[in-house]
Amino acid sequence: MVSQAPVMPLPNAAAWAETLRQAALEPLEFCPDFPEIARRHEAWWAQGCLGRPLFLGSVNANPERPLGRRLDLVDDPDAWLEAKLADLRQIRRAGDALPTVRADLGPVALGAMLGAHTEVGADTLWTHAFIDDEWSNAPEWSSPEGSRWFGVMCALIERAAEAAPGRFVACTPDLGGAADVLLNLRGSSELCLDAMTQPERIADAVNRLYPAWHKAFTALYSRAVERHGAGLVHWLGLWSDRPYVIPACDFNFLIGPAEFETLFLPDIARQCETAGRAVFHLDGPGAARHIDALLDVPGLDAIQFTPGAGTPSALAWVELFRKVQARGRSLVVITPAAEVLALCEALAPEGLALIVDDPAGPEELDALFGEFRHLFRV
Repeated sequence: MVSQAPVMPLPNAAAWAETLRQAALEPLEFCPDFPEIARRHEAWWAQGCLGRPLFLGSVNANPERPLGRRLDLVDDPDAWLEAKLADLRQIRRAGDALPTVRADLGPVALGAMLGAHTEVGADTLWTHAFIDDEWSNAPEWSSPEGSRWFGVMCALIERAAEAAPGRFVACTPDLGGAADVLLNLRGSSELCLDAMTQPERIADAVNRLYPAWHKAFTALYSRAVERHGAGLVHWLGLWSDRPYVIPACDFNFLIGPAEFETLFLPDIARQCETAGRAVFHLDGPGAARHIDALLDVPGLDAIQFTPGAGTPSALAWVELFRKVQARGRSLVVITPAAEVLALCEALAPEGLALIVDDPAGPEELDALFGEFRHLFRV
């Protein structure tokens, strides 16, 4: 059994869930079939399906105009929203993919909110490691509210949420899990060494990071759902009638099972329990060795697997996927378009979601979705 640190309840989770349920009943301007798609997503959370797995496919229909985070516009939320709406209009979606406007600040945004030195481009935000070997200059982990990037996050999600009801769904930034915040602020080799030589510093930081994550997570739902009645999803684009979280620990490919299970797994369990629903982001082959420990987390509803750079095939991981399904968890696989149908034949359709990675174009995406539907006779 996974040990779990104390949980801080979400302040208005029941009210947020009721607002989300109501939002899911109405068609959207960019997605008239939204109520049906929302029901499919809800069946997926329950390890079921409505006739077929989830199919989430999207492609830029105008490659000459690249899509992006539009970070050069974040200090002007109106201009940022107009650019993001232009992005939305040129995306061709298929199946159960939702139209979203995402307040995307790049990976592990919580690190930027906690004082890391940042560099910003039009489409990228970098954070630089700065914590010294004694951790003497570590930030005040629990207080992101006074930072510029916390303010930017709140302004962007609120602007998206104001415009979202009846049109599209707002989407959160990637806050990042405690391990990956520490990885960004301390450095990879340094944090690996700390895990062996001074794990108490890491454990203390993880516990003190939890309130910071909680504040940022609560701010997103409060501003989008509570204030504006908007639908809200996270970066995978999965709908849920209740709040949910995508916990992650990309750092786990650098450490062994003992360090992962002692230092980071209890906080992952805590995030799952806090949000009420959770799908873990398992990033690549190096992280896959921790799957058994993750499947012991009682509040973890699903596993999302990314094959990883240099190992693009998802088919190579069918036995892992079958293990996840056998343990009663739902599954999200980011897969090349060429492997979608083979994965459908290899896995149970119940609780299966496929995110089509980089289809060649709108025609190819539509054709693939047609073959997919024919396979399941729907």
